[in-house]
Formats: sequence, C-alpha cells, structure tokens
Amino acid sequence: MYQWSKRDRFLYSAILFPFLAAFIGASYLLATVSIYLTIIFLLLYVIANFFQAGCCIGCPYRGKFCPAVFGIYLANFLSAAIYKKRNFEPRFFKVNATLTEISVIIALLFPVYWLLSLNWYYLVVFLSLIVVHIVLFYPIICPKCSYNDTCPGGQVVHKLFKK
Repeated sequence: MYQWSKRDRFLYSAILFPFLAAFIGASYLLATVSIYLTIIFLLLYVIANFFQAGCCIGCPYRGKFCPAVFGIYLANFLSAAIYKKRNFEPRFFKVNATLTEISVIIALLFPVYWLLSLNWYYLVVFLSLIVVHIVLFYPIICPKCSYNDTCPGGQVVHKLFKK
C-alpha cells in the first residue's frame, strides 16, 4: 500500500483548491437564485459520497486519508462507518462505481443552467476550475493510489498513461 507523504498531502490540498473554489462559488451563486438550488446541489454531493462509500469497501485507505473520486469526497470515512462489516464484492463495487460516476456528473452539470443564466462568465470560470482540477488530479494523485487498478478513475489513468 502506498503511504501518502506530507508532500503528497500538500499537492492534494493544492490541487483540491480549484475544485473547492468551483463548488463553493457555484453553491453561493445558486443561493442567489434560490436556496433550494444550493440544497439540491449539496444533496447531490451527499449522494455521490454515499455511492462512493460502497466503492471504498476493500480499499486499503478506507477510514484513512484517501483522494477518492475527484479528491473531494469523504466516502472513505463514511464507508468505514456504514459498511463496517461488509467485505468487498465485485458486483456491489461495480454498481456503486457506476452510480458514483453518474451522481458526480449530475452534480457537476446541475449548476450549469443557472450559472449561465446569471452570467456566461460564471459558467466559464466554473468549468475552467473543474478542468484545472481534473487535469492536475488525475496525472499527479491517481497514479500513486494503491487502489487504482480497481477504481474506474485509476483505470482511466492507466489507459491514458499506458501503465
């Protein structure tokens, strides 16, 4: 199992900044339209965490520091609490991985209409921050993870960088 160093955690934190800026900024802007939009956006985040927690079963980082999907999810801690006695099952993992991917995509697309309706510039900034995060996260953090042969994101990284 790869041991995350202080340098890795620093890089992770630095790479996480664009995603946090996009997420917090979108939450704030959605609230200017309706607080309910922000609540829905946050619920989508919680749903993604719940499904990701199902993927964390069998992960060596479960209950510890873990970058997880996009590096912003706390599912590894959630998994240790909810699925404490459950063992890894490939079918359960695959279902949860698919639902995680779908819920992350929905969460990322959810604010698009409202950001565009407020100002096209907000949408450009939001999408740019997400792209910066992805471009930095996948090649720098994913290859180090000990679970990247199983994780769908890690599998993509392996294909992209031919490991």
